[in-house]
Amino acid sequence: MKTLKLLGLCVLLFPLAVFSDEEEMSSRFGPGKAIEAFSEEDGFKMSPKAVSTLGVRFESVRGSGPWRIPKSSLIHIKQSTGVYRRYDGWISMVLVKVVSQTSETALITSQDLEPGDEIASHGVQFLRMTDADLNAGTVDTCAH
Repeated sequence: MKTLKLLGLCVLLFPLAVFSDEEEMSSRFGPGKAIEAFSEEDGFKMSPKAVSTLGVRFESVRGSGPWRIPKSSLIHIKQSTGVYRRYDGWISMVLVKVVSQTSETALITSQDLEPGDEIASHGVQFLRMTDADLNAGTVDTCAH
């Protein structure tokens, strides 16, 4: 099933990779498409169908932190650790500091998270691939 989802993501995102001209690439976003919008500042918006198909799920953070989250939410890129946050429909990675962890959860703090923000808890690897593809000119796409 994971392979099928990965193949689906590749099919959804492949057209983005073949366009180098920004104008042509921006025509690949919009209503009815997997990626509805993209902004270097705000991140990207995925269609509800893409979120569902890829098994992406979000959990709201409550209180002012620190927050206990599933370890599956964490993304490690080089020396940084982050999570994918959804705010007002926009999905972007925000940096976090891991205070402590168990085998299943991590206690985090972040200057960028606020109560009510949603953190991706499932399908994080697909969000990372999408983010890397959309930011191919500014992100080290080989980082894991």
